Amino acid sequence: MTRVRLLARALFLGLLLFMSACTTAQKPAPAPRPGDVRLGDCCQRPERYPKGLVTLAEPFAPAIGKLVAATVWRKGYLLRHEPAMETFLAGLQPLDIITVNNKGRLSGHTIPGHFGHAAIYVGTEQQLRRAGVWDLPAIRKYHDAIRKGALFIEADNKGVHLSDAPLALDADAVAQLRPRGLSQARRRLALVESYKRVGMPFDYYFDLDTTACTFCTELINTVLPEMRLPQRRVYGRRLILPDEVVAATLRGRTGFAFQRYVRADRTGWDVLGREAVAADLRAAWPAAERPPQVAAIAGR
Repeated sequence: MTRVRLLARALFLGLLLFMSACTTAQKPAPAPRPGDVRLGDCCQRPERYPKGLVTLAEPFAPAIGKLVAATVWRKGYLLRHEPAMETFLAGLQPLDIITVNNKGRLSGHTIPGHFGHAAIYVGTEQQLRRAGVWDLPAIRKYHDAIRKGALFIEADNKGVHLSDAPLALDADAVAQLRPRGLSQARRRLALVESYKRVGMPFDYYFDLDTTACTFCTELINTVLPEMRLPQRRVYGRRLILPDEVVAATLRGRTGFAFQRYVRADRTGWDVLGREAVAADLRAAWPAAERPPQVAAIAGR
């Protein structure tokens, strides 16, 4: 029995990597300096568990993924501050992307990084009418849900689904990214493609090469491929890390433009900029140990 329990615990720990695109506990970020958008070792060396252990755990990914997703200690701090929610929502446009940090969930402490999830803002009835897509068949069937507040589309353990603001913004911190250079016709097509994917199953293995199911950043990459989201191979799979999407955007390497960063705690909230989100990303990805000469060249 002891061996069985040890194996189960090992499988559980290894499988946490694949439960959701989530994040690990970290120290508070240092106060950013003016003009400082250095990203340090952000998104490097994401493989933190032994490969053999992860291989053993893979068959149990969906079951444990649902368990992890269901473990919640508290709501995101952003939900405590209604003005913060209203301010953030007022600045969103259809096809804006949000990346989410939530440390009130077990899924927020599973893999390295700051942001653990991403979603697409698709807009209100008025915004969809202005975009010229409100009466299209792919969107018409969701009219009631949209009128009741379903403003986002996201992929999580429930599959691809519409979400209202309290669900999508159940977070401690949220970054907003906006696609650049899209024509009106291309924007309409991307919105329609987003709605067409509602109902797709979730990909608990986070593999870009499987197309029958999807995960959060894969959904974004599918409907907006021209945004050039960064991909990397982790445990033999191609995936997209939410942190790396934000980091690459700050470096000007995606088709997105960084808009703002809202961060909350128990007592208050702030609208912050590039320097603050870069500092939080640096804090979530500690620098690797390097030989003295390399560290000197890197300025560390």
